[in-house]
Amino acid sequence: MRPLSRLWQSLEALPGLAAIPAFWEFHCGADVELLRPHLRVTDMEEGSYPCPRPGWPHCPRRIVDYGNGQYAALCRDPHRLCERIELTRKDVLVHELDLAAFTRALATPLGIHWQTPKERHDGIFTIGLSTRRETRAQPVFLAILPDSARFRASVQQLLLGLSGPLVLMTPTSRHHTVEVQELVQRRGVGLVTLDAQLAIDDAGQIIATRRPESAGDFQATPIPDRKRVVQEFLTQHRCKVKDLQDAAGVDRADYYKWLNGTLPDHYSACVGIERVLRRGLPRPEPRRLRP
Repeated sequence: MRPLSRLWQSLEALPGLAAIPAFWEFHCGADVELLRPHLRVTDMEEGSYPCPRPGWPHCPRRIVDYGNGQYAALCRDPHRLCERIELTRKDVLVHELDLAAFTRALATPLGIHWQTPKERHDGIFTIGLSTRRETRAQPVFLAILPDSARFRASVQQLLLGLSGPLVLMTPTSRHHTVEVQELVQRRGVGLVTLDAQLAIDDAGQIIATRRPESAGDFQATPIPDRKRVVQEFLTQHRCKVKDLQDAAGVDRADYYKWLNGTLPDHYSACVGIERVLRRGLPRPEPRRLRP
């Protein structure tokens, strides 16, 4: 498993999530192969081409149209420090990231019930509802902006227009300033970064970096179903409620609070009960024979 730092950084480096293929490759490196299936060609032509020495006064290179589908990337420096590159029309056409297809591919490892993205504010999109235990059913927003000032203003507009909890995701922590943290902290909203949540495995698939079966990953049994689920568990394992309580490490009071839904699902008592219901009772230790 390895991180995808360059991929996430590229989303905040390319305004409008649109650029010619060479810029996508320049910013993403080898990770561009994960984006390539989600890049859609447009009929807009670009006028610049990346340089091997970015940051020089005459960067980036200029694209020249010679007609008949012939193009070239030329160095702007008077001394022609960068080599000339022959291009085709496909090379100079802007490719946009299909945000719907891309976020749909990320939904499962992120724990999101995906919905078609809809822009709510400048650079902030709704992408579905959270399926994670700690944020279940909360709306998920993805904020992708190249400028920190725009990011802060857009987040402020989002929070002013909404009430209740939500999940706010960003590609990186680049725009997570003190001012932004104060904004979200007042609302109890946490900032989630894709670079901390996702990585790539040895098979080239994007996966969640969180362990899939940590204590906090158990889904809470719906309250109306809890009595039925417990009864099925007792029948299957031929045990009593006391055995379930002991295996979960909870007392009688907390067990009934969980059963009636009056104890928050993230409490250790609730997590313990859910774990036992899914894993079963621990096996008894074998008795040792006296010598």
